Amino acid sequence: MLTLIATAAEGTAEGGEEISPILAPYPGLMFWTIVAFFLALWVLKKYAFGPIQEALDKRRATVNGAIDHAEQVKAEAEALLADYKAQLAEARTEADQMRDRARKDADEHVARVKTEAEAQRQEQLAATQGQIRAEVDKAMGDLRVAVAEMTVAASEKVLRGSLDAKQHQTLIEQAVEELDFDRLQKVGAGK
Repeated sequence: MLTLIATAAEGTAEGGEEISPILAPYPGLMFWTIVAFFLALWVLKKYAFGPIQEALDKRRATVNGAIDHAEQVKAEAEALLADYKAQLAEARTEADQMRDRARKDADEHVARVKTEAEAQRQEQLAATQGQIRAEVDKAMGDLRVAVAEMTVAASEKVLRGSLDAKQHQTLIEQAVEELDFDRLQKVGAGK
């Protein structure tokens, strides 16, 4: 730099042209400019660059910490999501099993109810058939008595007292034996 200034000074002296005062070499001014520059550099380094660098380092550490924390939270969220998906799959499986059990129980219940209803129907049918038989037997007995009474009445009218009690009884028994009760049962059951 000093060479440049010296060359510029020689050019001014020889050529007769004047150079600009800004470019004119003033050794004292150059010295103090250099001293002021280094002094300003030292002050900036001591009081500005250090705190600025420290603030930048703190900010970098904060940002890195936030990134690490975000990655940790992301990993935890992914773990929770995987856990949630596993629980959801387990819940679905359990719900499917419960539904299948409920269907099976319902089918068993329906089959049991059908079996019980069929058994009850058979019992009622047997009871009804027994009642019908009892009613038919009673009706046949009543019919026998009625036929016997009518036969006695008819016989009395025909014979008008010519028979004794023993002969009446014999005639009644013969009339009852001659009746075809099987035919009467078929007619009674056909109703």
